Amino acid sequence: MDQKYLSKRLYFRQICCCLTASLLLLMLLTGCGNAASEPPANETGSGTGISGGNARDDMSKSSVLDRSEKTYGETHGKGERGEIRVSKDGKTIYVQNWVDIDQLSDKRTKKAEKIVFGKDAGVWVDWNADYIYQSWLRDAPLVREIEVEEGNPCLYVVDGMLIQRAGAKCDGDSETLWETLILCAPCREGEIRIPEGVQYIYDCAFLECSGITSVFLPASLKSVGGAAFGSMDSCTSIQIDKKSKTFYSQNGILYGRDDNQYGATCIIAYPAGKRDTKYDTVPKYIREVGCGAFFGADQLREVRLPSRIDMIYDSAFQDCRHLQKVVVKNRKQISGVAKDAYDNCPGLKEYVKGENWSRRP
Repeated sequence: MDQKYLSKRLYFRQICCCLTASLLLLMLLTGCGNAASEPPANETGSGTGISGGNARDDMSKSSVLDRSEKTYGETHGKGERGEIRVSKDGKTIYVQNWVDIDQLSDKRTKKAEKIVFGKDAGVWVDWNADYIYQSWLRDAPLVREIEVEEGNPCLYVVDGMLIQRAGAKCDGDSETLWETLILCAPCREGEIRIPEGVQYIYDCAFLECSGITSVFLPASLKSVGGAAFGSMDSCTSIQIDKKSKTFYSQNGILYGRDDNQYGATCIIAYPAGKRDTKYDTVPKYIREVGCGAFFGADQLREVRLPSRIDMIYDSAFQDCRHLQKVVVKNRKQISGVAKDAYDNCPGLKEYVKGENWSRRP
């Protein structure tokens, strides 16, 4: 709230106080003092006050990407809380209305092989949450098919991948900003091509899709979430269209340019299925290791980073169970290493630490 607004509000309150005092005095003189017990209209949340109509107008301009004004798990759509139902045989999950992404599976969905999103279904994703990276369908590991009912304005499916449309109305006053790939069916196998037009791949979108062997990304891609390609045990290559101005790939490894979400040249994703035990061909101009970049790269024993490395983000080497060394030529250059960068790396003997812990870029 800016100073001009505060000044105007204070001035308005002073006027209200003066008017109220004058009215009270008049009532006392006329014998109608009981009316003084009514609060000023501006104090009830109506008009132009902080809790009044303007606050709602401001929220109407917000995007689904900004969850700071929304309560986790609140009702959406036409006032109905989103929910999932499971068929009697446990083979199909039905999604109705808007649900939070981590509501898509639970203890009822262990046998499910298919998810069906209704016409009114949508998926809320929290872009600012600090959470443990894990598959969104961890309780539905057998799902191999995703379906969206015809007429759904927000969601569609391409080759087992659930995508949320950009510009789709979500709850009457918000709309999605980016064409976002939310998740992939866990049992998807073989090569996969993400369609042109997708701008964002959400955190953990392909995490634990162990049957996928390679990924090809479109030039339209602008951002990749943390651990998006983590623990893909069969994946040996992540390639991107050469027209991309945000990312590039070398030897099947995905890197970010200066204008990616980290704001620096960065290792975005190392395919967990690569059989190399040593990675020492990092381009010398790389400055950062992104969130979950090496997540689940179980074959690696040693990683050698260039002297320009400055930051190592969340879960960068998580679940690299055979990793023994992370070597940096110039340790003094490191300004931040995430607290959980080396989670579940039991064999790690040599690694770089940072004095300044950093959660997210």
